[in-house]
Amino acid sequence: MLPHGRNGWAPLSGLLSMAPYLWHPISCLHIRESSRQRPARAGAGVTSRVVSTTESPRRGWPRPRDAGPGQALSDRLPVPWAFPLIVFAITWLLILAAWYGSAVIYHQGHPWTWHFAFKDANFYLGIAQYGYPAKLWTHSAIGGRPAFFPLFPVLIRLTSYLTGGHYLIAGLIASVLAGAASAVGVWVLAARVCDRRVADRAVVLYCFFPGAMTFGMAYSEPLAVALSAAALLALIERRWLLAGIIGAAGTAARPTLILLAVVSGVVAVQAIWTRRDWRALLAPALTPLGLVAFFGYLGQRYHDYAFWFQLEKAGWNQHIDWGVHTFRIVFWADPSTSRYVVFNVVLIIMFIAAVAGIGMTLAARLPLPVTLFGILVVLSCVIAYGQNTKPRFVWSAFTLFIGAAAKLPKVIYWPVVVLSAAGLVFLTGWWPHHVIGPAP
Repeated sequence: MLPHGRNGWAPLSGLLSMAPYLWHPISCLHIRESSRQRPARAGAGVTSRVVSTTESPRRGWPRPRDAGPGQALSDRLPVPWAFPLIVFAITWLLILAAWYGSAVIYHQGHPWTWHFAFKDANFYLGIAQYGYPAKLWTHSAIGGRPAFFPLFPVLIRLTSYLTGGHYLIAGLIASVLAGAASAVGVWVLAARVCDRRVADRAVVLYCFFPGAMTFGMAYSEPLAVALSAAALLALIERRWLLAGIIGAAGTAARPTLILLAVVSGVVAVQAIWTRRDWRALLAPALTPLGLVAFFGYLGQRYHDYAFWFQLEKAGWNQHIDWGVHTFRIVFWADPSTSRYVVFNVVLIIMFIAAVAGIGMTLAARLPLPVTLFGILVVLSCVIAYGQNTKPRFVWSAFTLFIGAAAKLPKVIYWPVVVLSAAGLVFLTGWWPHHVIGPAP
């Protein structure tokens, strides 16, 4: 169904095409030199030019008028895009501390694989190692594999050739690479639509949010964020073909990324209306192909082209209820609230955070695709039964962190970061020891 996203096989060209955005992010910013010059050192006889990160590029959405360079921590590094990688590494240190700290608190000596291969991670690892079953066994883990989309298992499978067939290690490598790519992608996108100071703040919010617990699990959300950020950046730059290819890879990773087709469709209508740019239709035309290819594969394999929807309904009771279940939880009216108190408190906090994030994103007046994507991801969580505002789903609406980074004053920003990091550590260490339904 919608946001729970399970994950099938699709072309890898989208991933390869996004490499210039994720691994060479400075080129995406269209940085141009300004005419300002630094004073030459005494006796040097030469001048140096200052690089401006605030000028609008020649194509794509312009920066907000009030965007200024500010004081960015990333500017102090030899390579500015190393900043999100450093923040990502710190997040992993928090995750490791939660793993081993919880082992001490609960007097259990579980290995790291117990945390990493948690819940849905076993489906991804199973698909990577064995593929999708030829026959389905009801009420079994094997029978649930076709509910999960294939791109992340493909990456694990490819990485396993480098690890001698050790799929857990391959899964860890693929997860770390996807997580690092997502952090860089969020930073690059924020730097493009605002400036580096906002980008630094946004990636800190993103990496320390409780939903970032999926960095330490074999889940597909980090890969989905990396692809979404690259696709949105391509849309902003009006690189329609590239946006469509990356979007197709995204819809092969998670079903929720079909929202990229909606976003690119709206952007295409705007481009045609204002500039008669008919090439913009390439993005919404290509984006759904990953999902269509996977559904076609399942239809051929199991003789039913609606098989995925039936499996989601039968296995996870996934369906659209237009927010009834979510609002029952928010207003403490669901029967499960009295049994799963901590879980429902988390969902309520995430709901409030999502609403606040939408408000700040609208106030920041970010480019249309960035704002629309974040709102649609949250809405898709709210209207789907059983999805709700779980931390990893709200976290997937990563563009809200850009709006929050742009609008939160410093006196509020840092307490929010500290509380988010505390929530991340708590959920990472607490949840596996108190399993209640799906992972948050």
